[in-house]
Amino acid sequence: MPLYEYKCGKCGCVFECLVARADADSKQECPECGAARSVRQMSAFSVGAAKSSSLPSCPTCTTGSCDL
Repeated sequence: MPLYEYKCGKCGCVFECLVARADADSKQECPECGAARSVRQMSAFSVGAAKSSSLPSCPTCTTGSCDL
């Protein structure tokens, strides 16, 4: 199950929840106030970013860049 980020519509608390993909858009209960008025958020982790040559090189490998 994927980990989704939600924001409570009542208290503004941002929280993560393991939810089946089929239920990802359903309202989740807020761990702070207990309200079921949450909205799924777009998290930075789920967006993904392309590798760029402007990123610093890895000093420990022979190619100069790696996934470490």
